[in-house]
Amino acid sequence: MQQPKPITLSNEFVTLIPMTMDHLQDFYNAGKDEKIWQWTPPYQCESIEIAKKWVEESLAQVVKGEQVMFAIIDNASGKLVGSTRYCSIDIENSAIEIGFTFISTECQRSHINSNSKLLLLTHAFEKLDVIRVQLRTHEKNQKSRNAISRLGATFEGILRSHRLLSTGEYRNTALFSLLKSEWPKAKTNLQNKMAKYSNQSLMTQEKSSNEKPDAQVISIIKEYPLAQVIIASNDNIHDQIIYLPLRLDQEKNVLTGHLFIRNKLAWLLENGATVTLVFQGDDVYISPLLHEKIRVPTWNYRRVHVSGQFHFLSPEQNKEQVRLQVEDLEAENWSMDSQPEQMIQGMLANIRCFEISIERIDKIFKLDQQKPLVVREAIANQLIAENKQSLANAHLAGNK
Repeated sequence: MQQPKPITLSNEFVTLIPMTMDHLQDFYNAGKDEKIWQWTPPYQCESIEIAKKWVEESLAQVVKGEQVMFAIIDNASGKLVGSTRYCSIDIENSAIEIGFTFISTECQRSHINSNSKLLLLTHAFEKLDVIRVQLRTHEKNQKSRNAISRLGATFEGILRSHRLLSTGEYRNTALFSLLKSEWPKAKTNLQNKMAKYSNQSLMTQEKSSNEKPDAQVISIIKEYPLAQVIIASNDNIHDQIIYLPLRLDQEKNVLTGHLFIRNKLAWLLENGATVTLVFQGDDVYISPLLHEKIRVPTWNYRRVHVSGQFHFLSPEQNKEQVRLQVEDLEAENWSMDSQPEQMIQGMLANIRCFEISIERIDKIFKLDQQKPLVVREAIANQLIAENKQSLANAHLAGNK
């Protein structure tokens, strides 16, 4: 393995240039959003003075050959949008780490991080002759863990109480690695993803998102608001499903709700997590005795799957969001205005409200809609007798 040195790495989308003090102001501007440092305190861009001290300390390590620090430039805008570096350089064992990465808020969930990692990994494996590249992140930074997994890296486990943070707490660290033998396949996958991004126009992206629910979907969400919330996670072994009642906001095309501030999976939902919601809808067992044309027993049902991005709202929005949910779900049996203010404030202090964008909707319906009308009418009559008018109407609707 060769000793890594400051170098410029570039492709069509990003350029990594050696960090210098000349980049300090742009570095500070890219990192000054406190949310960037949620999982990596201290807040290194809280002020220009703090940022300067951190960059000076980092560049001192570069001079010693212990790190190589890069500024990330977005080629489209020419702006400095973050930083990354080689660190934990182990010449004897041909190993290196890619770390200390941050991306400006406006460029997160874009091609910037993947292209930066592609450049660093290519240089490490193909020029420096590295055998192992490792990447680490906070155990609870699921957004970062998913991004690392998508690079093709293998999750190796959790390093418990691995790092003392400025808050006085010890951080559990999720450890990943990628080996030289795995690099050709991982590189091909990454390049394919980048090519797909390159070929996608903004118009196509907008067209594929923000799908609107139709009347059947709206009916199911309102009648059966308790949703199974499945949280996207590439590597986490924790249970990733919770159940929450949700309210449909048709005007904004989002679903809203709240959860307990100490919900065990709240940390998985930070940073715009991708979620899939399952609204169970209604169902009915169809007996062969129901009609002479039905030869085998079956089960008819309606399910709705919704995919989108989860975002926590500010505490100032809690009261209005809860009020709207109460109005939808309580059917005027209970109202917030009739409760003591102390009780309401206590309740609001223990919840976090959120909204979920509606980006994709899948209707999972099995309703014998291809069967003759006489069969569907027989099923509907049974459902009406069981007070399942909505499901009966769906059977009668046929293919509408």
